[in-house]
Amino acid sequence: MLIKIKLLCLLSCLSIAGYGMALKEKILIVGSTPSTPSMLQNNLSKAFEVHYVDVSKTDIIDINDAKIILLLTQEALPSSYRVPIHNFLNAGGNLVAVGPHAFDYTPKTINAISVVTFGDDYDIIWPKRKVAPGSVDKPEIKNILLDGRKGLQFITKKRGMRDVMLRVPLKGKASNKRNVVRFKAKGSHFMDLMALEVTDVQGKKWYSFAPLEKEWKEYQVSFADFIPEGWSDENKPYPLLNPEQIDSIAMGTNTMTVWKEKAMDFSISDLMLAESTGVYTPTSLLQTLSLPFKEIGIASPQWIYDPFFRATPVQHIQVKNSGTYFSSATLHKNIDKAWYIPSVIAQHPGTAMGTDTKKVYDNKDNRLARTIKIMEDSGSGHVVATFVQYGGKKYKDASVAIFGFNPSEVVNDQGFADCLLAVSNLIVSKPRITTVHINTTVKEEGKPIRPLLKVDVYNPGRESVKAKIRINVNTTLQKETEIILPAHSSKVYNVELPVVPQGFSFHHFDWQVNLVTDKGEDRISDVVDVERAMLIAFRYLVQAQKSYPDGRYSNHYFGDAYGVRAMFAYLDYLDKNPERLNENKDIWRAISKDDIKKSATWFYDMLAQRQTADGAYPMGYSEHTQGYNVADGGQIGLSMAQSLRYIGDPVKKEQYLNSVIKFGNWAEGFYIDSVLSQQLKTSHPKEYKKGDAQPGFYGLGQTRTTKRRTGPSWVLADIIASQIALSHLASDTTKAKFESIAERNSIFYVNKKFNAVGYYQAEALFWIYLNTQDEELKKTIRENLAETFLKPLYKGKENDMYELGARSTLKALPLLYYQRFIEDNPDVRAVLLKYIWSFGSESSTNSMRYLAEVFPKPVHGESLTVAKYAALSSLWAMELLYPQSSLIKF
Repeated sequence: MLIKIKLLCLLSCLSIAGYGMALKEKILIVGSTPSTPSMLQNNLSKAFEVHYVDVSKTDIIDINDAKIILLLTQEALPSSYRVPIHNFLNAGGNLVAVGPHAFDYTPKTINAISVVTFGDDYDIIWPKRKVAPGSVDKPEIKNILLDGRKGLQFITKKRGMRDVMLRVPLKGKASNKRNVVRFKAKGSHFMDLMALEVTDVQGKKWYSFAPLEKEWKEYQVSFADFIPEGWSDENKPYPLLNPEQIDSIAMGTNTMTVWKEKAMDFSISDLMLAESTGVYTPTSLLQTLSLPFKEIGIASPQWIYDPFFRATPVQHIQVKNSGTYFSSATLHKNIDKAWYIPSVIAQHPGTAMGTDTKKVYDNKDNRLARTIKIMEDSGSGHVVATFVQYGGKKYKDASVAIFGFNPSEVVNDQGFADCLLAVSNLIVSKPRITTVHINTTVKEEGKPIRPLLKVDVYNPGRESVKAKIRINVNTTLQKETEIILPAHSSKVYNVELPVVPQGFSFHHFDWQVNLVTDKGEDRISDVVDVERAMLIAFRYLVQAQKSYPDGRYSNHYFGDAYGVRAMFAYLDYLDKNPERLNENKDIWRAISKDDIKKSATWFYDMLAQRQTADGAYPMGYSEHTQGYNVADGGQIGLSMAQSLRYIGDPVKKEQYLNSVIKFGNWAEGFYIDSVLSQQLKTSHPKEYKKGDAQPGFYGLGQTRTTKRRTGPSWVLADIIASQIALSHLASDTTKAKFESIAERNSIFYVNKKFNAVGYYQAEALFWIYLNTQDEELKKTIRENLAETFLKPLYKGKENDMYELGARSTLKALPLLYYQRFIEDNPDVRAVLLKYIWSFGSESSTNSMRYLAEVFPKPVHGESLTVAKYAALSSLWAMELLYPQSSLIKF
């Protein structure tokens, strides 16, 4: 059956006459040269100087010669095109790609031969890595049968697995034709990446990876995907491994690329070598593996570009236009087949501890882009054609229009020919907005802070252009500014908006930015819906939890706990407002109210069940060394205690309350009184001199049975809210005990005037503020917040909510408290707008929606940052929707 296409064509507003190009731009068409001019070529010739490129030539691709390339090919291009096209895009070139196979070099294998019987023709090796794995276990290695064929299983039951690999000799077995290793394997929750290492006959090492699923699956890895040890140039093709020079292959764990703290297992069988019928060149899979290669000190190839990677072929669907960005005109067309275009290239996560806060692991600036749907499946909403304007460090000012159709359906169809002409005209002629970013002005004496929009505009034309930027935010904040766009370049324009008025609709607002020129008008718009963004975060967290066996969302439970607080509050909100289930139906199709409840309950149950007999909470990290931190436990305990108001099951309510009490008692064992402080002066002179053994402080925690009796001031900041909660929620003598502890610690902490720059100190101060009746303490808190919490937020720092691995997004929570309980002023409102806009504007590559798609599984590095962003932002989003839902009833 044919697919019925309702195609958004770029016709009326982009007519050739309207552009009136005096000098034709050159367009290069890469593909098979037709014996007679096609309808498409005739159409393009009206506005362009058309040149067909022989696929055997790549030196003609030069940004100084032509600024637009049209790819029309039914099959993969010669691999020699990859670097020239990468360089072309890096130089700001424009690509129109029709057909999903241009960069598809996935090996298709034939004539496979077995290379190991799993008898006496292999050995087990125990590699030593550059970074020692720490506390791990030696695996048990078992012989297994899979469909009657032998294999091996490697398994640990308590902690992660030490580096271990199956090594098989391949000398004389691989060849220039037999260049693919094929095998069946099965991973596990914490063993999701198999390391592959080849040693050649000169003793040189070559590395690759195979992401593993939890069920048996056949994998095939081209030897072209093996990168030589120490390769450091990400923009230069690495030398390809010569299969005839292979001595052996090793397959197993590399503890530098997996989360090695928990029990792991993997199995392997049917190891074979196969011939490939395709080109011997690196595959598009390497686009997803930059972080594992980075962890082992290898630069992965950034010159690999395949926008169709993991595109899904579909038939028998109804496809419709996706708006009127290009034109309101439509085209109905029947074609045989289409491909869904993936919105992002999801990345395999990094795993190195501490990398969530390291700048070198932050790739936000590389991902900046604007994406515009051209066509979508009317049933599922999946995209089959899209336009991307790049605005980040990589491919800055370049653009790509991607059409998921076979070129044979396009070249001799008048409708498609008109459409592609209009697209190409837009690309080379029409000034357009690339990205819009929200920030604030810097605080000046006597002037209120205003929202500041950074509008990145690209002018592809040969001449400078007069333009106007018109901004409208919820009809409340409007601004128009006149600019001049420099020729063939981009420029960022900072546009100050009016003061955010009192009563602004933070929970739901729309915004539009219009660029008006004599070349046409461009518009980018979006709706920020805080409830929707929070639901997207919940959907992401529920899915992330399925990546693990034990109820965690990530490897930082203290961050996860904030998201669970939000979940329980939202369940109560839905009970009171059931009509909300009728909104955001696309998200509710993927997640249910019951899913949220089960997910949140599983997390708290896991914590209560795994809590030590003494009362320490597991943390999601340092579990292999039995590490327990007082600070992490404080944030976990606060979440559990604060959620009690929403838990109706009396058994669970008592279980969770007792769990928090048990933690509170354990934490008190780390309190530093004056006597202990003097003892620590002698036993821990360095820490004492540093100030980490003062009376009134708490120790950090313990590893196994060894206590760390000293600690910085922020340990108290992390636990005091849980102590205040217990002073209200516990009963009898326990209540009295924590009332005394909370009062003592509140007076000490406030009068010490520790700064509130961090994400947790301001929250702690507000719990004290709302709990105390002491007006002097309240006054001191207000002064401290104004000086150390608000002033840094008033510096107009862009993207500050993503700092500290996105822990800083939680600053919006005490900011909401400040607005509600102390003062609602324009400065606070401007900063709140920045945080809310960043979280909820789905068109942004830094939004919750986009980040969740790039890093679906949180482990460490930027993937862990995404988990924090989801969990912490959810809580302040809930507080915005449902005031005081993040607090207890004082």
